[in-house]
Amino acid sequence: MSGRAGASATRRRRPETFDKAYFDKWYRDPGHRVRTAAERARQVRFVVAAAEQFLERPITSVLDVGAGEGHWEPVLRSLRPRVRYVGVDPSEHAVRRFGPRRGIRLGSIETLGDLALPVDFDLVLCVGMLYYLTPAQFRRGIRALHAHCSGMAYLELFTADDELEGDLPVGTARSAAWYRREMARGGWVGLGMHCWIRAADRAGAAAMELAHGMRTDDH
Repeated sequence: MSGRAGASATRRRRPETFDKAYFDKWYRDPGHRVRTAAERARQVRFVVAAAEQFLERPITSVLDVGAGEGHWEPVLRSLRPRVRYVGVDPSEHAVRRFGPRRGIRLGSIETLGDLALPVDFDLVLCVGMLYYLTPAQFRRGIRALHAHCSGMAYLELFTADDELEGDLPVGTARSAAWYRREMARGGWVGLGMHCWIRAADRAGAAAMELAHGMRTDDH
């Protein structure tokens, strides 16, 4: 992480480049990795706590789109041993090496509808990849995620307005205003800190829990 003034990111390249060397560099090499294991564990604990605060119960199911090697799965499992975790990633390496052990299947945000996934998940994750999508892919993607969310989503989304460090996209990130507008059009309401709920579920959140500028009646 680069601190409060910036944010971290990893590049989501074409599936054939998500090989062992890619994950070794951006997830294990101390000179390039975006987060340490301790930082990731803190992030997972925060997201689980936020989802359970909104749901008012422990989470029982997680969909992780763009899961990579499934690094969130063991941390989630340590917190909620009986959680049903489903990871989706386009990396053949990640699925081959970690799929059976961590529950990762081959696919992408654009093929979710072809994977025969359960409809409802307490927590939907999309970490470190949304800002690499084209506008059309982004619009389709957030609607696909929406269709599987019955609780809270953690959609880590950095913008052209952020100072980023890492293996970054070139010219793909849009402004924060653009993303807020498209998220609202896609049926999402922000809670802040990358946490989102479906607009249809906004009655379950107090007015001041909703992130400033993201209420559907503000558009």
